[in-house]
Amino acid sequence: MDDKRIQNIRSFILNYMKTVHFEDIRLEQQEIAVDLKYLYDLGGFDVVEFIEEFPKEGIELLEECYRDAYYDYKMNKISATVSIHNLPDIINKKGNRILAIEDINCSTHGKLMEVEGVTVLATKIKMAMKKASYVCTACGEKKIQSIENPFEMNFEPICPKCAQSMALIEDESEYTDFQELKLQQPLELMSNPEDPPKYISVLLENTPGIYNGRVKVTGIPVKTQKNKKIPLYDLVYKGIHCKTVDEKLESDFTDEEIKTFREISENPDIVEILSELLFPEIKGHSSVKKAIFLQQIKGVKKGNCRADSHIIIITDPGVGKSKMLRKLALIPGNAYASANMSTGVGLTAAVVQESTEIGENTYVVKPGLLIRANKGTACIDEFTTMKKMDSLLEAMESQTIHINKGGINTKLPAECAVLSACNPRWGRFDENVPVMDQITIPAPVLSRFDLIFTIKDTPDRERDREIAHHIVKVHRAYLGVGKTEDLTFSSRKISGIDVDFQFICKYIAYARTKAPVVSDEAEELLTDYYLDMRKGAPQITARQFEAALRIAEQFAKARLKDTVETKDADDAIKLMSDSLKEVAYDKETGQYDIDRIMGLSKKDRIPMMAVYEILKDLLEESVSELIDVGDIVEKAKEKNISEEQVSASLRKLIINGDIDEPKVGKYRVI
Repeated sequence: MDDKRIQNIRSFILNYMKTVHFEDIRLEQQEIAVDLKYLYDLGGFDVVEFIEEFPKEGIELLEECYRDAYYDYKMNKISATVSIHNLPDIINKKGNRILAIEDINCSTHGKLMEVEGVTVLATKIKMAMKKASYVCTACGEKKIQSIENPFEMNFEPICPKCAQSMALIEDESEYTDFQELKLQQPLELMSNPEDPPKYISVLLENTPGIYNGRVKVTGIPVKTQKNKKIPLYDLVYKGIHCKTVDEKLESDFTDEEIKTFREISENPDIVEILSELLFPEIKGHSSVKKAIFLQQIKGVKKGNCRADSHIIIITDPGVGKSKMLRKLALIPGNAYASANMSTGVGLTAAVVQESTEIGENTYVVKPGLLIRANKGTACIDEFTTMKKMDSLLEAMESQTIHINKGGINTKLPAECAVLSACNPRWGRFDENVPVMDQITIPAPVLSRFDLIFTIKDTPDRERDREIAHHIVKVHRAYLGVGKTEDLTFSSRKISGIDVDFQFICKYIAYARTKAPVVSDEAEELLTDYYLDMRKGAPQITARQFEAALRIAEQFAKARLKDTVETKDADDAIKLMSDSLKEVAYDKETGQYDIDRIMGLSKKDRIPMMAVYEILKDLLEESVSELIDVGDIVEKAKEKNISEEQVSASLRKLIINGDIDEPKVGKYRVI
C-alpha cells in the first residue's frame, strides 16, 4: 500500500471526524456510523475507493481516526466502534440497478455491498467471540487474534517467540452480541419478479436484537463450509451496519404534487371517485370500496387509541373479494396472505426451534403477516379457514404482539389495519337463515372489526348484464383493444388531472399526513347517533362510537381538510349503518342489536340465560350428573320458554363452551 496515499486518506478522515462527528464526540459516543455517500459527496473519493478495496483495513482506519479525534477534544482514550452505511452508487450498483440479495454470489464474495430485505426469521441473541486471546503454553507469550469470520476459527496460533502452540483463554477474550437474520429480497427489487424468492442469512454483531420489518444491511459476503472434506461453500452475509427501513407509503411530496392533490380534493365526490378507481375491475359494491379506500388513509393517531379501521367482507363466491385484497396488497406497506395456508400464530408471530447457520435447534422468531404489514394493511383471504383465531385479539386491538419464549422476550409492532374476506359457513348465503348464523368467526374476534360487510350474489337480470359487459370491457382493455378511461391500465382525467393507481397511492400517502380536529357540530352529530342507537340497544358500546369517529376522520383526511365537519360525520354514520344493517339490524324490533355480532341477539340471550340457570338448578337438585332434555323443557315452560327456544339455547350454550352433551339428550354444566 502507498504510504503517501494512506497518509492523505488518514488526514481527510481525521478532519471529517472532527467536523461531521463533532457532536458524537461531545456526547462521548463510542459507537458511530459513517455515511459513506455523504463522505463521498464531501470529496472523499479516495477514502471510499480505499474502503471498497480493503473493507477491513478501511473500517480499522475509520476507528483509529475517530479515536484520535476524540482524544484531541476530550484528552481521553476510548475503544471506539465505527460502522459504515449508505454506500454511494459507485460501489453499490450493478449496471443501472442497485445491488440486491440476488447478486450475492462468488463474484461478490469478500466485497463491500449493501442490500435490502424483509425479515422472515430472526434468532435469539447469542454471544460471539470478537477477539480471541491466546497464551503460549511454553513461554507464556500472549497474542490477540481478531475474528473476521466466525466460521473460520479452525486455526491454532503459533507463538512468535518459541514457535510452540498457543492455547485459547476464553475469559480474556472479547465478545459481542450476535444474531442471525434470514432476509427475503423484496419483490420490487427483483430483476425478474417472476423468479422464485431470493434469501440470504445475515450475521449481525453488536446488535440490540432485530425481529421484524424491512432492513438495509451494509456488509460483506463470507463463505462457510459445513463438510470440511468437500471443497464446497455456502455464502452468508456478514453485516457491518443494519437499520430498519420504513415501508410505509412515500412521504416526500413536491410542491407541484401537493398543488395537484389540493385541486382534485375540491371535487365534492372525491371519495367516491377515488374508491371506484382503486378497483375499476370490480363492478358495484360502492360502500365496500369506499370503506377500503378510507381504511388506507387511516384515522388520527391519538395516544394508545388505534387509528386503523378493521374490515371484514363475507361474500358469496365469485364477487371479486380476492381480487380486491390482492389489488390492495400492491400498495407499498401492505401485505397479503391466504388464511388456509396460515395459522393464527402464522399471521402474528411464531417462536420455533430451527437449524440455522449459527446452531442446531436455535430458537427463532418468524414474523407473521400483521408484523410485515406494520403501518399498512394486512389483507387476509379465506379468513374462516384459519385455526386458533384468538391469537389475533391482541394484535387487532392493542396492535402489538408480545413474545416470551425460548429466551426471546420482546414486543413487536403490528400497527396495521386488517382487511379480511371469507365465504359464509355453507359456501353461499342461505336466505332462510340469519346472516350471523352463517358466519363461523368467534365472537371476540368478530367484535374487533369496525365494519362488517356482506355481499350476496343474487340473480338480477339487469345487474348481471352490466357485470357481463364490464368483464368483457376489462378483457379487451388488457389486450389493448378498446381501452377505456375508467380502467387501471389507463389513467382517467379528473378535473383535468390524470389519475391512475400510482396517483391514488400518492394521494393516500398525502392524506395520511393530515390530522383534522373534530368540530363541535360533527361531535354533536356523532354523539346524537351514538345516543339514539344506545336508547333502543344498550349493546351499542363505546367501541362502535370510536369506530364511527375514526371513519369520520378518514372522510375528512380524504378531502384534505383540517377539520372534521358535519358532512364527514354524516357520511361516516351512513357507512356504519350500511355495515350494521345486514348483521346487527333486528327486523322484528326495528332496532340495531350489537349482540347479534356476538352471535346472540337480545331476544335469544334472555331465554338462553334462563335455560342455563334451569340446568344448574336441576343439577343441584339431582343425584345424577346429567339432566334429561325433557326435564329442562318442562321447567322452561313454567317460564314461558318454548321447546324450540330451549333447543336453540342448548345448542348455543354448547358452542360457547358453557355446557356439554356427553349423551344424546343429556346435559351438564362444564
